[in-house]
Order: sequence, then C-alpha cells, then structure tokens
Amino acid sequence: MSIARSQRLESQPAAPVSKESARLRLYLLGIVLDMWAMLGSFVLANWVVLGSPMGEPEKPHGIVIFAVMGPIYALLAINSGAYGLKMLGKAQTSAAHALLAFIQAAMLTLLIIFLAKIGEQISRLTFLVGCVNSVFGLVACRYGMTALSRRILGAVPRVEMFIADGVELPRIPAHMAVIDARKLGIDPTRHNAKMAEKLARAVGGAEHVVVACPSERIEDWSIALKSLSARGEILVPEMARFAPVRGGTFQYQPTLIVAGGPLDFRQRIIKRLFDVVISLAAIVLLSPVLVATALAVKLTSPGPILFRQARLGKDARPFEIFKFRSMRAEMSDHSASQLTQKDDPRITPIGAFIRKTSIDELPQLFNVLKGDMSIVGPRPHAAGAKAADALYWEVDKRYWARHCIKPGITGLAQVRGHRGTTDAHEDLLLRLQSDLEYVTDWSVIRDIRILLATVAVLVHDRAY
Repeated sequence: MSIARSQRLESQPAAPVSKESARLRLYLLGIVLDMWAMLGSFVLANWVVLGSPMGEPEKPHGIVIFAVMGPIYALLAINSGAYGLKMLGKAQTSAAHALLAFIQAAMLTLLIIFLAKIGEQISRLTFLVGCVNSVFGLVACRYGMTALSRRILGAVPRVEMFIADGVELPRIPAHMAVIDARKLGIDPTRHNAKMAEKLARAVGGAEHVVVACPSERIEDWSIALKSLSARGEILVPEMARFAPVRGGTFQYQPTLIVAGGPLDFRQRIIKRLFDVVISLAAIVLLSPVLVATALAVKLTSPGPILFRQARLGKDARPFEIFKFRSMRAEMSDHSASQLTQKDDPRITPIGAFIRKTSIDELPQLFNVLKGDMSIVGPRPHAAGAKAADALYWEVDKRYWARHCIKPGITGLAQVRGHRGTTDAHEDLLLRLQSDLEYVTDWSVIRDIRILLATVAVLVHDRAY
C-alpha cells in the first residue's frame, strides 16, 4: 500500500455531507433558466417578425406559443432526465436530452394548435424563429449550468465513498472519502441495529459506496449495504479473469452491485413533494380530529399527549416517532420490548379506541413534514421489536433491505392486512415480503393506490 493511501486511511474523515440540496437548487435554477430562455426566444421572434416584442394587438403570437409550449417542455424535460446528474456533469449529453424534449414539445404544441383550430391566429414564421432561438438558448443554458455546477459541486456532482475492510486498496480517486471499517468498529457480520446505525453515520451523505473486503465477508457486506439508500458496490478483483458482461467497475476492476438505491434523485423529489402536499392537506382537513383527540387523551389520563419512541428510519438511522399516547404514562413501553396484547391493561379506554381506528398514528403527519417519514413506505420498527422470541433481523437477514427508503405512515403490507402484533415469525415474513416488493417497484401511482386502499383498513381487528 502506498504512503499516500496509508495516510488517507490514518486520517479518518468526518462523514460526508450530501450534495442533494445543492443539486436540487441547481435543478430548479436550470428549469427557471430554460423557461426564461424560451420566453426570451419567442419575445425576440415577435420583435423580429412582427416588429414588436409583444406581437400584434390582441395577437401576442410568441407569448401565446410559449404559454402552451413552456409547461409541456418542462414536463417532458423532467421526465427524460434533462435535469438529472447529466445536466450537471456533461453539457453535450444534457443538451441532447433538452433538445429531444423541446422537439417533442414543439410537435405537441402544433397538434394542440391544429385541434384548437387557431392556426390562422398564429404566425408560422414567429413559431419557426422562436423555435430556432430556443434551441440556441437551451444549449447555452446547458453549458452555463455545467460550468456553474462544477464551481459549486466540484468535478463530481455526487458524494462517493470508499470503505476499506482489511485488504490492500486500489488506486482511489482524490475526490472519494476513504474510511477504514475496522478502525471505526464497523463489522458487517454483526447484523444488528447498532451496527446498521454506525454504518449509516459513517457513510453520511454519500450516494455511492464502494467496499473492498476479503471474499469471505462479501455476503455480510452485501446485507449491510442493502440497508442504505446509496448505490452500493463490492470490489471483487478475482472476477476479472471471467470477463463478466454485467456488473460494475471501479478503477478498471470488476465490482458486484449489491444495492442500487431504490429511488433516483428525480423520484425522491417527486415522492417528497407528494409527501409534503398530502401531509399538509391532511393536517388541515383533520385538525378537528387532532385537537379533539389531544384533549381526550389529556383529560382522561395523566401524562403527555404524545408518545415518543425511537424507531429505525431510512438507512437504519434512529428517529423519534410521534403517536397519540394510548397507554398509561407509567406503563408506556418505550423500548417495544413487550408486544401489545388483546385487553392489555396498559391501554386506556380512549387509547383502545384510537388504536382500533388508527387515530393514534395521525401525529406522524408531522414526522412526514420533518422529513423523517413518508406518507407511504415500510412501517418503522423499534430496535427492540420481536417476532415471537427473536429480534426482527434475526428472523430474516433481508430485514435491513427495507431501510433503504423512508418509513411510511401506511404501506403495502398494511393494506394487505399484515399488521398488528408479530406473535410468530410468519407475521414478520409476510409484511417483510410486501415491504421488499414496495422498495423495489416504487411509483407515485402505486403510492396513491396504497393511500386510497388504506381508508378501507383504518379500523382493524388486530389493533390492540
């Protein structure tokens, strides 16, 4: 191992901070610049063709065309990835995506003009000149955004990390943070909540993680990396002799891609917007229920209105979940060490009602606004929760893979009826299967369907 590589391992860096927020601002700036470029292009077309930036009286041709084409272009460009990592890294690739979206938007605009029978009111020359101007404007924006992103984000627009676990390191790019798993006490063979949290804290905001480890620890690292929302790869130099046609590469050496991160950045933005809109609307609409329940809990038994408990969230990081208190304050189980049973003496009369109707879960709408949870996702569990006599991760090693996404107030397992106590291993395995299906096949349409289906299962017999 070279001296430089040894020094990088000796000086363990702090957990890297994610570049997602900076990328989001750049993406929004890119959309705004594109819209201004297109608007300016059609205003200029008005001036060149009609002699006035605003067009003819009662016929603002270029502005009308932009009003139709602009939103269509924005939707197509977002969907095609024109505002993804490619926009920030490679101007030519980004420009190609933008121009493809623009051509599609132009064709749809022509179709709308034809179907609306307003072709006679639109100057064809203005349309043509505005489109040509827009092409140059969009390309110029792409090169400008690439230059700006390199100043803000550096040469690599996402955070990448290399984890060394007792093997000789390859040549590692200077931009990658390097950590020594053994010096930090990260042991992937220990599949427990404390180790998952330690790995998540060490990885920090990294979105791409590469691990170099002995071959006998590959399976354990594969399980550990699946708990992260990052893309995870394991370096396997011995695979080089097989010349595999699939897999990944790192510094020209083959890797096994064991975790892809269930959602790309665009999907995370869509899911977050969905969460914020739905949670805000629900808080407003359900405010009478929230206030009435809070008063009922406070007036019928001594203690706090809210029950707070540590749960495992995205990347297996713990967070504090909110629920209306349904148990007597002195008997509350903050560690989830004892399963709730039918006619449980710890539960108050009001608590029994709000648990049966799922009203006790409503404060989690504020967890969604905080960003700890989603409206839809795998339900969050306490670290000490058990299925029969075993901790959840002891029942099935795949358990950690459900933490690669934010937990939800409701989820696929819940609408399928897999909820309530986990008296047997099968109770956990049934909901785990649904959770894994959800994280590997996410779509906003599916979230909407699950949310609508939740209404039918708000009241259930297994809510003790």
